[in-house]
Amino acid sequence: MQKKLKMGNQKIQLLEAVDQVRSPVWDDLAEYVAVTNVRDGEQAYRLLKEQEFQIVLVDLHLFKIDGLELLRRIKQEKLCPTVVLTSQFPSFSYAQQGIIYGAADYLLRPLEREKIVELLARLKNPANERTSVPEEKLREVLRAIGTEQFSEQLAKVLEHLGQSAANGVQTELSIRNFYQSVITQIFEKFPWLARFQNAKDYERIDWLRDEEQSIGSFCARRLDALNRVVMELYPAAGDDKCSRILVYILEHIDGGCLQRDVAAQHFLSSSALSELFQRRLKRSYHSYVSNTKILRAEYLLKHSDLKIYEISTLLGYKDANYFSRIFRQKHHMSLSEFRKDSSADYQI
Repeated sequence: MQKKLKMGNQKIQLLEAVDQVRSPVWDDLAEYVAVTNVRDGEQAYRLLKEQEFQIVLVDLHLFKIDGLELLRRIKQEKLCPTVVLTSQFPSFSYAQQGIIYGAADYLLRPLEREKIVELLARLKNPANERTSVPEEKLREVLRAIGTEQFSEQLAKVLEHLGQSAANGVQTELSIRNFYQSVITQIFEKFPWLARFQNAKDYERIDWLRDEEQSIGSFCARRLDALNRVVMELYPAAGDDKCSRILVYILEHIDGGCLQRDVAAQHFLSSSALSELFQRRLKRSYHSYVSNTKILRAEYLLKHSDLKIYEISTLLGYKDANYFSRIFRQKHHMSLSEFRKDSSADYQI
């Protein structure tokens, strides 16, 4: 029994780039989707810059501009939200590269009606995407953010994704979607994190370039690194008042966060604030704020054009040389060397 789609009154606008005769599957689905066919990558690229499409099916073996290059351009220039790679011959290495560039799926030709129906249904209702992570699994990982248990929970979910996927390509698509969902929700859960980490730095998913064994190990390493940043900035205090003070500091670190000012803001004396940090965090107020300023400086050096003396002043240091010495003690390089080294980071 054939599946039926409930798509509303408007047809999905779909562009198919393939050097083959039109697939008969489109005639069967003409009620739901309006298909524009082109025979080479250059023509597809030109058309995408002129018209809006909701989905593009790109064959790997196109003339003039091949499928992977076309996918890369579409994603880089945001020409279409959903790109699906297709091929007459299974090629796992090409599929992996497509996943890196952001392909939503990988379908073999000849196209099957059931596969296309699933694809269109997911486009209409993203919550039903078959490569998505079960909500409870995502919640388990998010609850562990900022704790030592994060790596263990993450490993369990990655194992679950590997066991539940139909094949290697679907495993990698599921892990990529899971990774992107976790990154998005971490930054939503901790709004102050955007002052210290750039979410776009986590968009690159290229485990092949980084010589990782798998996309799973790549994503685990990246998420573990982000979790360590959260733990460093927002350590578990076991006290609501201390946690509120931490958030206040993270949100106002650009002002310098003098101890007496932060204490007064929370109706405490300076000595009471010191005692609270020692009791709950086992560290001094000064060491926590100093370390937080260093992490903020790292972000500004990477993602702003502020001069070094401007960053020092912003963070409450009247003497830029003093701040430079503190920074060098941690990184064993100067502020300018750190900025130059960071600018060489690879990004897709």
